[in-house]
Amino acid sequence: MKNLKKLFVIVLGVSAVQYAQAQSAKMSEPVGYRLGNGMNIIISENSRSPKAYSSFTLDAKAFEGKKDGIVELFNAVLNENTGKSPNISFKDNSGRLATSSTDFDKDLALMASLIRNAVLDQKDFNAAKAKLIASLKSQDYDYDQTVNEKSVNALSLEDIKNFYDRISPEKTFLTIAGDIDLSSARSSAKKAFGNWNKMQETALAFSK
Repeated sequence: MKNLKKLFVIVLGVSAVQYAQAQSAKMSEPVGYRLGNGMNIIISENSRSPKAYSSFTLDAKAFEGKKDGIVELFNAVLNENTGKSPNISFKDNSGRLATSSTDFDKDLALMASLIRNAVLDQKDFNAAKAKLIASLKSQDYDYDQTVNEKSVNALSLEDIKNFYDRISPEKTFLTIAGDIDLSSARSSAKKAFGNWNKMQETALAFSK
């Protein structure tokens, strides 16, 4: 439980930068478990929070040795997929969701669909790379020093596809916190990610 609490604080800290209002609220004891497909779920209720929050995070240890800039460019590609979804964004090592408790189930399902059925085509890749390089040039975000124009320019669409192919449920964490009760959070997590079968979905994503 000690390690679970530590992981919860680390994962939630990523979202707290963007969603500062949730940071000051008191949270209940986090509950951790795994879905049948191995995905790690962490939930903490907080009725005082203004919204319901979720963070989809990769297990860093499972992706050691990855190419520099690959996570940032992959997130940029996913952001091209989000379209007009103001409640969902991809940054750093995670996907982030902040929404009302009434819309949480729907919005989490949408975020899951974006992750599970990512459109990895040349058009979105080119647009994502251009935006990431523009961000690096303007220095509008504090990227890791390994993420620079050289490392990003060295990446190809094939690199992104190969990285995506490595992502599977047991290598990920889904954190849910804020204005949502434990039962509803469990139900939403299972509905959104419970039938995630990486082997079945990879071929579909690459065929688009």
